[in-house]
Amino acid sequence: MSPEAPQEGAGEAPQPGGVSGQVLLAVAVLSLGALPPILVLPHDRLVADASLPLLGWLPLGIAGVVLVDRAARSLVGWAAVAVAALTPVAMVLAILPSAQPGAAAGPAWLLPVLAVALAALPASGRAARRWRTWIVAWCVAAVAAGAAAWTWGSVTAFGLAATLGLLAVAGTVAASAVVREPRPVIEPLVDVGLLVGILVAGVAAGGVMWQFAEHERIFGAEVVGALAAAVTIMMATPAAVTLRRAWVARRYGSGILSPDDLVTLSGDLRRDGDPRLLLATAGDLVAVASGTDAVEIVLDEVEDRPGWTSFPLVVGEERVGTMAVRPRHPEGLEARQDAVVRQLAPTVALAARAVDLAVEAQHARNDVIQQRQVERARILADLHDDLGPALAGMGMRVEAARATGTAVDLDALADDLAACRADLRRIVSALTPEPLVGADLAGALTKLVGSFATAAGPALTLDAEAVDEVDGARAIVAYRFVAETVTNALRHSGARHVRVRVTHHDDVLEATVSDDGPGGAPVVPGVGLTSLATRAREAGGRLEVVPGDRAGLVVRLVIPGSAA
Repeated sequence: MSPEAPQEGAGEAPQPGGVSGQVLLAVAVLSLGALPPILVLPHDRLVADASLPLLGWLPLGIAGVVLVDRAARSLVGWAAVAVAALTPVAMVLAILPSAQPGAAAGPAWLLPVLAVALAALPASGRAARRWRTWIVAWCVAAVAAGAAAWTWGSVTAFGLAATLGLLAVAGTVAASAVVREPRPVIEPLVDVGLLVGILVAGVAAGGVMWQFAEHERIFGAEVVGALAAAVTIMMATPAAVTLRRAWVARRYGSGILSPDDLVTLSGDLRRDGDPRLLLATAGDLVAVASGTDAVEIVLDEVEDRPGWTSFPLVVGEERVGTMAVRPRHPEGLEARQDAVVRQLAPTVALAARAVDLAVEAQHARNDVIQQRQVERARILADLHDDLGPALAGMGMRVEAARATGTAVDLDALADDLAACRADLRRIVSALTPEPLVGADLAGALTKLVGSFATAAGPALTLDAEAVDEVDGARAIVAYRFVAETVTNALRHSGARHVRVRVTHHDDVLEATVSDDGPGGAPVVPGVGLTSLATRAREAGGRLEVVPGDRAGLVVRLVIPGSAA
């Protein structure tokens, strides 16, 4: 029986800080019942078969009061109080007229204790069923022992057996009030079996050696037999302890993590592996060590699931995860298993923290790899957007000079090549393109558009309005946008006129490059347009490519000021 009354379900326990009315009533009933023996015993010549059992009823009643106090509406507690209160009175009334008190009632004095066993029969829950088994067993054993002592022993032997039986029942009732989760019945039986086995082995060995010494006429045969029995018991005890440990480990697990288990855990933290495998390994090890069905460890707080018991994993004052345990028994963990899991929880918490750190390190490595890829993509885009247009412009001037037969302006080419070298250095170090160094956006765009102008090429016009205050990331994106789209228009559009318009109103930067060529929107955007679209998104803006009103293509870049 558990601290809650198993017979009638969970009752409300008395409020702490005071004595409940049920406890006061139980004490009153017990006191009234125990009063007649207290008054009669000092003045009556009662023999051991009456006085000793009377001494056993009072502890049974006290145990009942304790159970009533711990578990409201406890039938077992009230039965113990009632039996302890009424039986002594009946015993005294039965023995007073007789000079042989034991002959008047005999073993019938112990029959009322069976009322406690009957009260314990209705039980629900694992703990209640186990206490029911112990209470019923001890009640029956007390009556049986008293009857056997009465039948085959002396009057004093009956009194002693009856008193010991009552004390055993009282101790069981009191234990059911304070122990919430008793051990399975089979465990004490195994302990008793091993103890009996040790004693039987000792007695057998001592008897054999005694008989041998008597047969061989050895002096002090009794001493030889006693010595053999003692040695056998000493040697059998470690073997019995080993057998019990093996049985407990098979039933509940080993209860510890061995050094090999710790090596297995650390092996899952290898650099090229998934650190989360350590959680699964740790769960398997805890399941084996605690004898549970399954253990799951997560790096988070989880809600309780039916059939699972959750344990928080804490390192210092920080919760690092949750260990969920599924017991083999549907009614939860055994007390031994619960203690083992709680003992292993700090070690598992350290393992969970190690996994958490390993996962963070893995994410950091992935971030470094990703940033490296992003940096490579940036350098590729910068080379394409910055050096590509400049080199294309120089190449078109050379081709135009060759086509017209005029001389190439080598000084201008040298200046442009020097600018390209400077721009390359800045691209590698992710600095601002050279035309924007020490200049505003309007001046940089004027110089950029002018570098594309050739006598044989299409006409280029630039219209920049209120862009003097644009700087930073938006200025760089706008500059590269103009460079890329003008280059594409000159190469692919076949236009006679390319117009560049850049405006800055209401803190919104808008850049548009349009041409009057016959071509439409590109079916598959190239590296340049893809790079520009990415840059626009990074700056919080957008890139649009639409056909012109009459002909050609319009590419528009819009970047709100809040994204700058």
